[in-house]
Amino acid sequence: MQHQINKIKTCLKEYKAETPVSQIVIKNNIPRSTIYYWIKKYKQIKNLDEIKYVSAYENEKKKNLKLQQINQVLKLVNCTIHSPLQIKLKELEKLYGKFSVRVLCDALDVSRGTFYNHILRNKKENTSYVKRRQVLSSEILKIYEDSRGLFGSDKILAVLKTKGFHTSKPLVRELMKELGIRSFRSTAKRDHSLWNKLHPPKNHLQRNFNVEGPNQVWASDCTRISYKQQSYHICVIMDLYSRKIISYKISQRAITQLITSTFNEALIKRNFCTPKMFHSDRGCQYTSFAFRKLLLKHNILQSFSQSGNPYDNGVVESFFSSFKQEEIYRSFYSSVKLLKQRIAEYIDFYNQNRPHRSNNYKTPNQKEEAYYNKINREV
Repeated sequence: MQHQINKIKTCLKEYKAETPVSQIVIKNNIPRSTIYYWIKKYKQIKNLDEIKYVSAYENEKKKNLKLQQINQVLKLVNCTIHSPLQIKLKELEKLYGKFSVRVLCDALDVSRGTFYNHILRNKKENTSYVKRRQVLSSEILKIYEDSRGLFGSDKILAVLKTKGFHTSKPLVRELMKELGIRSFRSTAKRDHSLWNKLHPPKNHLQRNFNVEGPNQVWASDCTRISYKQQSYHICVIMDLYSRKIISYKISQRAITQLITSTFNEALIKRNFCTPKMFHSDRGCQYTSFAFRKLLLKHNILQSFSQSGNPYDNGVVESFFSSFKQEEIYRSFYSSVKLLKQRIAEYIDFYNQNRPHRSNNYKTPNQKEEAYYNKINREV
């Protein structure tokens, strides 16, 4: 500790003597960022001998904060420090992400290595872990969309904290990576042109709309509806196996973000189970660099309809036709809120209650349920 304080004092003395930071870095073999951190932290201190008292005070403050957090953990868990290890691990697992791992493990005297092994070993079957990640993913996606794609992990983490979420920057980055979202880049136009030149759109689906199981092929399209002289764009993603609408989004702007947010919501609803193929028309949102890169990140083959041929994406086109005839053209909406509510109700009806001839007159949900029941019986 004293050695560290002496280093700080030496660097700050040299800085006050107007020695360039670059020379202080070389002379003391200390990173530039560390020196600037010390300068900012101790700039109000005139007498450098007081640094040791400030450091001691800060260390005591950290210890007290940690003790307070340990006390909170002990109040929340339904066991004691003398309980069996497996019980302690299960109780700590419920608080994972709300407190630091160091605090959790110190509270019940559990090795951090043991706790990490427990989390990693059980995370696939760990319902609370998966549920928490889904909640965080949804919230991160909402914050990202509200920022119009401008926020990176730092700003998203800051907003999460203001909303009462206890999480970390690495986890936010990890979930953003899973969702395939990142802060807006000024090179987007150049990337888009280069990508389409190197990877020309192809029709891999070839109207083969009958697939063997869920999450094999997702198809997507957008349509526009008008309400009081204002246009609203609706994007849907459908699983071709059951004709189920996995996710949908409504926006006043037909931009790439509408497509990516709909796709990310579909990922969350499917517990990040990705399809083998994603099919759409050749709209600029689907051919954008951002969206094509997102699909590539998830190893999803992207397929496009031939230009000017709606039959290549006939299943989704058929959905929109039914949607407009059965809901939009026969209803009156007194507000945008009611419009969105009725759209949500229709899609729920479509998935849950509307039989399909292609499903042997089963609803999309019934067809998927029958598929998984068959798989379970075979297992």
